Amino acid sequence: MPVKRESTDAAVFSQSPALAELSVDQIAATAQAAGEPEWLIERRVEAWSFFAQATPPEWRRTNLSDLHPETISPPVEPQGVEIVWDDTLSAQGVIFTTLKEGLQQYEDLIRTKLDTAVAPLEHKFSALRAALWQDGVFLYVPKGVAIEAPLSVRYTLAEGRKATFPRSLVILEANSHVSFIEEYQSDDTDDSTLAGPITEIFVGEGGSIRFASVQRWGAGVYHIGGQKVVLGRDANCEWTSVALGGQVQHIEAETRLEGDGSRVHWIGATFADEKQNLVIAPWLRHVGAYAESYMEFKTVVTDEGYSVFDGMIKIEHESRGTSTRLEENAIHLSPTSRNDSIPGLKIDTNDVAKAGHASTSGEIDAEQLFYMQTRGIKRDAALRLIVMGFFEAALNTIPLESLRESLAEAIEAKI
Repeated sequence: MPVKRESTDAAVFSQSPALAELSVDQIAATAQAAGEPEWLIERRVEAWSFFAQATPPEWRRTNLSDLHPETISPPVEPQGVEIVWDDTLSAQGVIFTTLKEGLQQYEDLIRTKLDTAVAPLEHKFSALRAALWQDGVFLYVPKGVAIEAPLSVRYTLAEGRKATFPRSLVILEANSHVSFIEEYQSDDTDDSTLAGPITEIFVGEGGSIRFASVQRWGAGVYHIGGQKVVLGRDANCEWTSVALGGQVQHIEAETRLEGDGSRVHWIGATFADEKQNLVIAPWLRHVGAYAESYMEFKTVVTDEGYSVFDGMIKIEHESRGTSTRLEENAIHLSPTSRNDSIPGLKIDTNDVAKAGHASTSGEIDAEQLFYMQTRGIKRDAALRLIVMGFFEAALNTIPLESLRESLAEAIEAKI
């Protein structure tokens, strides 16, 4: 049976000084007090030093004007990690534990992969995440092990906290299979709150993963994340990205098709309402030969919601026989809402099987609404049916029925 385990007691949390008052010596001292290995302390110090001197990135479509990270006091210990899995899988060599606990027993394995996918010194916020992360999970699936039931982690904010920096590290050995779900969830906050997650997933030769990332933060949360999946030879990934919550979201995400014959099917669902600003910049990076990728995102905006899809296919020089396509489809439910769709394609090789990108954006077809109304369906109900049908393909890929149902309810509440 599934086992739920929470890594922290929400009643006892320490708090560091605000970022403007935090020093590199305090970063090192906190890590040493937690018993972290020297190599990790050095990485935190390097990342903090970079953060302290770097200027903020210039993101034209991400509104950070009301975020003042220097006033935020980050936590100095884990605050909200809930793991759900069947712990009898440990008999097959499966490891699913908090990243803090994992460092105590599997340090060498973690060290080989941590920070090797999502670059920690890419910009000011990536360095901040690398320097201050506390919450996190480590999932390891040995060679040839196939897990049927999904494994999941839920990251939450402790009461009164204004920052969280969770990270997920997933390693699949050759010919293994897993379904992995990560959720971000919180209540609404009155003040600006910063969430800086990192997700790194490595899939070995012939392995496969169904990965779902669901962002449902409350109002007031700024979600600035980095996600990357690295696929080995003949590895396969089915990736679902869902963004419904938060005040502002800026996610830099990438699938790196490194191995020959690797494949990814990436589907997304974004719904921005009120004054939300939800941005995702997903990349399909082809490195290996005869790799295949398909990305399809669905976006709905209403009220004064603003979404951005800044998708890119990059085919590297060493790649051969690539087959790839990227597209986004957006629906506007109000004249004051906005969606920017920016599909791109960069090719550095002459050997491509097929590659393309596309986007569509517009209101719901008036004739479609009229047809449904002539069949006795009221306009509001017809609108709801159309939007839910629009998101159905993405929701159907979520490998957990209870989560699918709660996401459907959240979407209906936004229509």
